[in-house]
Amino acid sequence: MTTTKTKPYIYEGTGSAIDDYHKAAPAKSSPPLNGAEGRNWGLFDKNNPQHKRILANLRTANIVIKSERWGEVPDMLGWFNRFLKSKKSPVKKPLKDMTPEEVSKIIVALDGVAVWKNSI
Repeated sequence: MTTTKTKPYIYEGTGSAIDDYHKAAPAKSSPPLNGAEGRNWGLFDKNNPQHKRILANLRTANIVIKSERWGEVPDMLGWFNRFLKSKKSPVKKPLKDMTPEEVSKIIVALDGVAVWKNSI
């Protein structure tokens, strides 16, 4: 069972009650990224074609989050950051520190994730 942080109330406004609920709910903020432990391993270079391929694979696998500015974007800070730090990752280091050969290993792994997520 999940608990809510806001007290229930009767909605008497116009528009959607769900939109009103989300406006009243406190925004979740991600923890600050400090030190090596908190460093974002999913930080990418927008001009690197291998990094663009990773973004495309994450979109294909539907590993995205909502962004007010861009709509849906690949979840680089959440899922991908945790994936690179996990034992399931073929290379355990930040994306920007990887060589092209190491990034290729990540791409192959994400190809498998995309196939697996779309076969369910």
